[in-house]
Amino acid sequence: MSSEERVALRREIGLLGSFSMGFADVGADVFLAIGIVTAYAAGYAPAAFAIASICYISTGLVYSELSALYPYAGGGQVYGMRGSNDIMGFLVGWAILLDYVLDIGLFSIASAGYLSFIFPRMHSEVSFNILGYVFKTSFIGLTAFIIVLTLIILNIIGIKESSLFNIILVLITVTTELIILILGFVFSFSVDKFISQLLYFGNPARLSNVFYTGLADVRTENFIYGVTLAMSSFIGIESIAQAAEETRNPWKYLPRAFKLSIVSIIIFTLAFSVLGLGVLGWEGLTESVYSPIAAIASKIPVIGGYFSIGVAIVAFLINLVSTNTGVIGVSRVVYSMSRFRLVPRIFSRLHRKRATPYIAIIIFGLIGGLLAFTGELHFVAGLYNFGALLSYFLVNYSHIKLRVVDRDAYRPWKTPLNVSLHGYEVSIVSIIGLISTGTLFSLVVLYHPAGRVLGTLWVLAGLLIFIGYRLYSGLGIMKKVSLELLPPAVPYIHTAVLVTEDIPVDKVVSAIKYNLPDIHRLIIIDHIRTGVLSGDLDIYDVHRESMGRLREVCSRLRDEGYLCDSYVVIGDDEVLLRRLNELRVDQVAIITPKRPTRKGKRIYYQRFYPNIDIIHLYIPVGGL
Repeated sequence: MSSEERVALRREIGLLGSFSMGFADVGADVFLAIGIVTAYAAGYAPAAFAIASICYISTGLVYSELSALYPYAGGGQVYGMRGSNDIMGFLVGWAILLDYVLDIGLFSIASAGYLSFIFPRMHSEVSFNILGYVFKTSFIGLTAFIIVLTLIILNIIGIKESSLFNIILVLITVTTELIILILGFVFSFSVDKFISQLLYFGNPARLSNVFYTGLADVRTENFIYGVTLAMSSFIGIESIAQAAEETRNPWKYLPRAFKLSIVSIIIFTLAFSVLGLGVLGWEGLTESVYSPIAAIASKIPVIGGYFSIGVAIVAFLINLVSTNTGVIGVSRVVYSMSRFRLVPRIFSRLHRKRATPYIAIIIFGLIGGLLAFTGELHFVAGLYNFGALLSYFLVNYSHIKLRVVDRDAYRPWKTPLNVSLHGYEVSIVSIIGLISTGTLFSLVVLYHPAGRVLGTLWVLAGLLIFIGYRLYSGLGIMKKVSLELLPPAVPYIHTAVLVTEDIPVDKVVSAIKYNLPDIHRLIIIDHIRTGVLSGDLDIYDVHRESMGRLREVCSRLRDEGYLCDSYVVIGDDEVLLRRLNELRVDQVAIITPKRPTRKGKRIYYQRFYPNIDIIHLYIPVGGL
């Protein structure tokens, strides 16, 4: 095995980092979608967001279960492969890929758009003569392209740096959004103005981006178009799953991150939609389509003029983070598809030092950058929902299938509202998600001519790439190659618990019961380093004494319902590492009487291969 093949994605992301990826990708949407959706739905924009949120909530809960069940890079593409076959996995991955490429283009434009609130001259046109061809764009498009190039470099450097970048800006954004909502509702919101907006059900004008069917009046069809765009405010929840393989303790953190993202995004989106109508009215929001939140903030008395500039800067930053999340997501999807032999293997090549999929980052990041260069917000937004809704529909379908395929697998968290049907457990949530995403996808195909044409071409081009690659590589089109490479879901999490003689048996048992569910299969290991043994101690006596202690721990844990084995490992850290890999553990748990320092955590991470998840079990005060 070459040194390049030994490189693996590193578990660098914690709960806050995982949540930040979801909030950064979805939370930035409110800074963009409020103006665009209101331009079509008019005074009923909050209703449009509420309808679209059904897809978001149901699909987010489905992702929450599946990401913990299959914590691998690729997210929905992995679920499609496992539930059906390679073609299904490819279609899900390829649709998500379109979503992320458009995310890069859309939110880099939105980020530059908020800069134009501070520098209005950015709306002016700029032209380039390249090899005799004249390309025209605005300074917004040029700035957006430069933003994408910068983020490509950042993501090649590493996921840890990229995740830290997300966390800092998300915390700033959440704080800013809360301040705007509080000050806006207290000092600027007009109840009478909001109620008056309810007279406007959809924009009365015929708009160029809408394909009018003639089945309803113009206002109704504009409102329906607004509902399809409102889904863009909730796209990106799958970003959390894309980095599952780089998330510490994914069985615990991923479901929490998904649920936190769902609740926070719903609250912020509906609140800003209502606030905008009560402050600016639907026509005012439409006029401020490039910077709607900054326009709302500008109406706060006394401080509004100054505060709006700060809001524009924060909006610029959060849209920058969403663009960054798109670069992370697109590279991880392509990496996963390549690793499971759905696209050429060159895309799974990792940087030797940085352990990042640099080829995927560069190629697909530049595709998103070219979209950003156009500077056309409405055009890119019209394409955005096609790939996301198609992938969400297939993920909900895969969830229903996986309840049958892996019915006995351990699920750290399950969607609520489950019923038994013919001996199988069926999720009502995934059925709601299937119906809602299918309906919205049909409306996108019907009302978005650009999405209908270009989205279909994207899918057809992808299928040609898949078929050509599989035939060229001799793998065959229908063969389930991915299932041979994808680790199956197991009925438990396989955890190695490292213990030392200075922690009493009672404390070891208490720490495990307190921190780990009884579904775990445990391997209790006492690591004895020969270099620290006293010269007058017989190594066989030490081994015998340690085994007796470990057997007592396992005996007590088996009485509590755990599956438990025990081993004594004698030797240096390399010996321990080889043993852990032979046992094929999912994670290593270290029992500690108190929280370790950040330096202590780094030492533990350096000791093991980067793809082994390390957690710390804290001994509860007073035991159990």
